[in-house]
Amino acid sequence: MNQLSIKHIPADRLDDLEPLWKALHRHHVAVAGHLEELSPSLSPEASWRNRRAKYETWLASPDAFALAAEAEGELVGYAMARVEEQQPGSWERGARTGVLESLSVRADQRGGGVGTRLFEAVRAEFVHRGAREFQLAVIASNADAIRFYTRQGLLPYVTTLVGRS
Repeated sequence: MNQLSIKHIPADRLDDLEPLWKALHRHHVAVAGHLEELSPSLSPEASWRNRRAKYETWLASPDAFALAAEAEGELVGYAMARVEEQQPGSWERGARTGVLESLSVRADQRGGGVGTRLFEAVRAEFVHRGAREFQLAVIASNADAIRFYTRQGLLPYVTTLVGRS
């Protein structure tokens, strides 16, 4: 991969993220087939509509940001993140916590450092915004993502279980 640049992207470029979100959605469905019996997955189009609406809402806040990874003028990955205020629970985690909501890298670019560069840029932005800690959610059966984030120094914190009432 030649020159990789990471830059902030504004809300008016959200539609550029659609193919990368849809690819991430398809990957989520593939690695979490066990969840289909609990609730069927959305179509990629419906998933994008929902996610885009969240992105738009988040980016209306000064505590949210989106980063694009571009190589040779092409979008090869992105990250959506925000900082939120936290009240202490069982651990003193700091008042401002970064939340990495999405990180997607184009399939043909995985393994080449794009995800690591995006993650490092998100982490630096969290520091700049006063977040002492950060968190993210990973589908429990997404072994590749868990391995990636563990290599970045993250530790397991909470396991969320879901069921029907």
